[in-house]
Amino acid sequence: MNIIVVEDDSLTALFIQETLEDLGHSVLGTFDNGATLFETISSLDVDLAFMDIEINGKMDGIECAKILKDDYKISSIFITSYQNSDTINDAMDSLPLGYLIKPVSEKEIEASLAVISKSLQTVTPKNPELLLLGNGEGKYVYNHTKKILTLNEELVKLSKNEYKVIDMLCKSYKNVVDTQDLIECIWEDSEGKEDSLRELIYRLRKKLPSLSINSLSKTGYYIK
Repeated sequence: MNIIVVEDDSLTALFIQETLEDLGHSVLGTFDNGATLFETISSLDVDLAFMDIEINGKMDGIECAKILKDDYKISSIFITSYQNSDTINDAMDSLPLGYLIKPVSEKEIEASLAVISKSLQTVTPKNPELLLLGNGEGKYVYNHTKKILTLNEELVKLSKNEYKVIDMLCKSYKNVVDTQDLIECIWEDSEGKEDSLRELIYRLRKKLPSLSINSLSKTGYYIK
């Protein structure tokens, strides 16, 4: 996922950023106030915000989260030292995806992201073709109806199982697909297939070097 961190304590912001990156996510920016955040947000492709309630400037994190949700369709996970019910109730008005109390651990961040990935619904885009941008080699296009992948309008040759993986990942574009769901989709006998799935993902990464197939530790895989 593409994530931003809004936190006025530089050490906490750095810890969250490094933890997210270790988990395979992209941190597009860190901000300590709402003004700077909203000067930049429209130029970023953001999936999620980690939001501290007490930040610098006139706007607090709750107000920032409401604007992100209402105007940009970006949800937040609150990170705060506040535990009183009034603050939590105010924060809930912005419909956050989670609420973490400081000091936050790596395991808590990982667990919150795992819960979010499982709660996101898998939706096939109305347009049968999903454009996937490569990293300099060209552009991939996956057609959900025909179940084919092309690179610069040339058909990409993949095995049946490799196409099953691509199909599931494209249907959940930018969202994590659970490892067990992938295994059950590919093999009738899913027992002990974790190593087989890792090998399948490895082959796909070799065949599609400019397509970002990412993993979320102990959870699943996603394309961004």
